[in-house]
Amino acid sequence: MYDLHLYSRKFSNFIKKVKIFENMISFNRLPTILVLSFFILFFSNLLNGQETDLLMVNSKKIDQKRYEDVKGNPYLYKKWKKGSIISADADVIENVLLNYNGESNSFEIKKDNRFIELDPRWYVRVLVEEEPDEAAVIFQKNFLPPLEGKFTRLVYNGKKIKVVEEFTSKISTKVFNNVGKNLEVKDFYNKKQYFLIRDKKAVPLRLKKKNLLSALGEKALLESFIKKEKLKLDSEAQLIQLLDFFEQIIQ
Repeated sequence: MYDLHLYSRKFSNFIKKVKIFENMISFNRLPTILVLSFFILFFSNLLNGQETDLLMVNSKKIDQKRYEDVKGNPYLYKKWKKGSIISADADVIENVLLNYNGESNSFEIKKDNRFIELDPRWYVRVLVEEEPDEAAVIFQKNFLPPLEGKFTRLVYNGKKIKVVEEFTSKISTKVFNNVGKNLEVKDFYNKKQYFLIRDKKAVPLRLKKKNLLSALGEKALLESFIKKEKLKLDSEAQLIQLLDFFEQIIQ
């Protein structure tokens, strides 16, 4: 339903651009071939330039040296990934190099020789291409406390429950005494945390049997399923297997 609404708005935006073009040209005054040529050129430039304009208007330049005195980095991915950005107005910008910064809670973009940080108020969803033959990973802005305003990775998308993962990065400062002088050392502390979303509430979730049974309920049925399927619940694949079963038994 969300995707249908998204692309409906995208088509609506395209129609508005067509009306703007109609107001710019009087078709009954120009030869047909000239009108068609201008039409193709106009929309080619419009569509090619739209992505650049959106990125530059809704972003700010960042200093790549801002973390020089901190060990490590606050990024989710070791290598920058290709992905697509979907704005609140349903504009879709494809094939951009990006990475998620857990310290600033925002996606950063590599564009030419520049690094820019997207304004989190402008976009609502990011699709990251992990592997060529696999579905894109979905990052969605969350509106439930304690995740409100943050982007989380969609791990499981059921009809009654969802599981998301929050990635955060904080700067940890330690002070050491070195020959009578205090030496300050900073490094990044990166953390991933799962959350179960159910009945419009987000509850922390761990990949531990005891924690999962406590958060989900239906303990007897789930324990029987875990035993039957020999689940260790130490991976997302096994978590999803358990959640698929849980979706079938809850009312």
